[in-house]
Amino acid sequence: MLGFIFGTACLAGLFYNVRRGRWHRRHGGPGRWSWRGRMRGLFERLDTSPGQEKVLVKAADELTEAAAKLRDELGATRTAIAQALRGDTFDAAVLRELDTKHDALIEELRKTLRASAAQVHEALDPRQRRELADAIEHGWSQGHARYGHGGRCGGAWRGARAC
Repeated sequence: MLGFIFGTACLAGLFYNVRRGRWHRRHGGPGRWSWRGRMRGLFERLDTSPGQEKVLVKAADELTEAAAKLRDELGATRTAIAQALRGDTFDAAVLRELDTKHDALIEELRKTLRASAAQVHEALDPRQRRELADAIEHGWSQGHARYGHGGRCGGAWRGARAC
């Protein structure tokens, strides 16, 4: 169960980071590291059609929105933990309420992930699904190593170039 939650959070974080990368804009336009630049790189790598791109962007938006609800709960979580610890006796009821909120938000994120992944799976052809799965599993730079553009070599640790 913990692995599923961790995997869900990682995938949501991936989509969030792909969509959010706005801090490296140059020359006033969407740069390579903007979320549009990153998605453009993904679209080029997968050789997607405009219709497929719309499905991928919609899935990223939905996952980002669901993950944002979890991020928004962080302040309330810290406050509740502090409240439980602050009193003369430990207040477990506060943390049970917190668990209920988190369970509902995580379940919503899971449903969104399943729906978005199903939409993406349906929109892509087998080769594109394989490329996307490899990119998610091994990281974005892994595919570039095959084409001589750098990246890590098959399991090398900390960027060692042992190919």
